[in-house]
Amino acid sequence: MKNLVFFTFFLILITFSVHQNAIAETEEEQERKKAIEEAADSLKRKIVNEKPIEETIEDEQPKTKKKLGKMKKFLPTQEEFDEITLRTVWKYVDKQSSSNEEYKLESIQSLLRDVGRVYEPVVNKYKIATLQIEIIKYEDKVSLENYWIVEKKSNLEFMFENAYLIGSPNDDTKCFFNYTTDGAITICQTDQYVIQSIIFDKYQEHFKYTKSKTGYEKLELNQHEITTGITETILKKIQPKHTNNDYELYKILESNREIKERENKEIEKVEEEENLKEKEQRENIEKDKNKSLGIEKDKKYGIQNFSCIKDEFSLITISGQFNNNHIKKDKVSLEIAFFDYEQNMIYKNTANLLEINEYETKRFLGNLKIDKNFATCTIKLNN
Repeated sequence: MKNLVFFTFFLILITFSVHQNAIAETEEEQERKKAIEEAADSLKRKIVNEKPIEETIEDEQPKTKKKLGKMKKFLPTQEEFDEITLRTVWKYVDKQSSSNEEYKLESIQSLLRDVGRVYEPVVNKYKIATLQIEIIKYEDKVSLENYWIVEKKSNLEFMFENAYLIGSPNDDTKCFFNYTTDGAITICQTDQYVIQSIIFDKYQEHFKYTKSKTGYEKLELNQHEITTGITETILKKIQPKHTNNDYELYKILESNREIKERENKEIEKVEEEENLKEKEQRENIEKDKNKSLGIEKDKKYGIQNFSCIKDEFSLITISGQFNNNHIKKDKVSLEIAFFDYEQNMIYKNTANLLEINEYETKRFLGNLKIDKNFATCTIKLNN
């Protein structure tokens, strides 16, 4: 009986001890969770407190977008590009406006890239075609010409004079088209604006610019040439109320081909006449110089008026003159051979004429005594 009571008391003691340990473990777990939650809350409060500071900084330094100005409306829209190219391939990648108080003008420039071609770096290896568009509003032509010379390192009037094709859609506007194997340019100038459209298309995916400017295979414009199409679109926006606004610029430029070719022929003729005149002037100056020196100049170039004369004292006098052409010479070497009556060479000598200018005539004179029977002599150039 004593043993049963003792065992029961021992069992109750063990149960109480286990219960106390469980309660302790539960309290420790709760304290651990509470510490984690407090740390998390502290971290959250830190993030929440920092966020308004960042927002305040952003508010103090706002990002401003530069305005493009009123001329932005003149640039072709995406829908207009779709009409010009018959497919969506051109996208704007940059637009910028600027003004120049010194030359009293403002402008807008844009850059477009061909996004319709798949670039393959191994097989194709070429650059993507790009378009550059610029619209300039100016106040007077003199300032515009100076701006073009100083800022663009070119001459606008010279570009018009040397263009491949020229044309005028109306009395207030003149245009030109020119090209190379890398692309093309079209410019139109009104009394207030200059419109410039340039394509860089090295592999000519949009138009074939490889044809010549003369002959049967010369390049001809059509509706697929993009620089004329862009310039025409902008020009019609700038002149919306013009009476003659129903035109196609490429046709106007093509229709004036004969005028431009005739102008080129006239320019070539004038240049040829000027060259002939300059040549005659140089020859006249040389003739006057030769006359003042007492030298008769023959029309032919080279050795002229050569002679070998033997006197009664067996003294041979060699004389002549050398008429130079248009190339200046540092030295001219002359070889003189002497022969007897049986055409056997009995003597040979060399003489040099130094520093001969263009179209200059130099006279040479010498004496030689030969004891053998002398009959005749010859002369030739060694160089």
